[in-house]
Amino acid sequence: MILILSNKWDLTVDFVVKELQNREHEFLRLNTEDLISEKATINLPDFQITVSKNNRSYDLLKDVNVIWNRRPGKPFDFMTSDEKPSMAVQRFVNDQWYSWLEALQLIPDVTWINHPVNNDAMESKIRQLYLASKIGFAIPQTLITNDPEIIKTQIDKYNGRVIAKALYSPLIEEPNQDYFIFANEITSCNIHDDYNLDQIKISPSIVQEPILPKVDYRVTVIGDKVIPARIVTNDGSSVATDWRKQKDGLEFSVCKLPATIENLCRSYVKECGLIFGAIDLVEHDSSYIFLEINPNGEWGWLQKPYGFPIAETLVDMMIAHDKDRRCHA
Repeated sequence: MILILSNKWDLTVDFVVKELQNREHEFLRLNTEDLISEKATINLPDFQITVSKNNRSYDLLKDVNVIWNRRPGKPFDFMTSDEKPSMAVQRFVNDQWYSWLEALQLIPDVTWINHPVNNDAMESKIRQLYLASKIGFAIPQTLITNDPEIIKTQIDKYNGRVIAKALYSPLIEEPNQDYFIFANEITSCNIHDDYNLDQIKISPSIVQEPILPKVDYRVTVIGDKVIPARIVTNDGSSVATDWRKQKDGLEFSVCKLPATIENLCRSYVKECGLIFGAIDLVEHDSSYIFLEINPNGEWGWLQKPYGFPIAETLVDMMIAHDKDRRCHA
């Protein structure tokens, strides 16, 4: 059986669920924020992990061969502010469920897409860039610093501007709304403001050379399958800074990468200990430059309306690994 760990508002999962249903293959979707209203038990020393859903009990140790570690939720994510307990209680309960779910890693011979340890490790942008350069990707000239003077020097070096990015996960979680910190320009005009200098000093950031003109690519890798998407504006011009800030007016088209770059993408994901990875590349002066990998990146917007067969490819892999473990059990 295939186990999907997600949350109930993860629409990307719906594409995979529909594909599994069409193929009549057994799966269990656990929206983990619902576990507080269900039953979940681990027995020791006779190791057993059971969960209930819709009045049915599942023996995960016995039945699960593949775990898609998609986007597990937190117990109180979908409650209103008035319904939620104090932040201290929320953190305590979150930690208890995190520890419980971590025990799934003890199930032997399971295929993880992706294993939580590898997912977490590859959220590090420093690790991403280091490994990319190590295996042969070109990467931007990069500094990681909180020193405004060094950044000023880089701005002068690159004709008055550099690109600044978050060093780790760019998600900021606020009580009323979460938001992302996307790539932004720092210019000689705005860095001299005292407020901006204080912002720079408070934490290290990635500072990179600007690469323009460019063509952006989102490359989805699933095992040995490489599914590249070319990203341009409707008028064919380069996307400014970060295409994620400019979803309107963009085109995502099927394309072919040079064989050497496709092989690097495939090798990179394997080197990271991942099965799935969403890689961002740019093409500049006929060279392909690695920017980053999202080990659990979104892809539903490529599946629909653009028709990239990501759900089908994921399900192919899940079913193959599910059948393979059953054959060897």
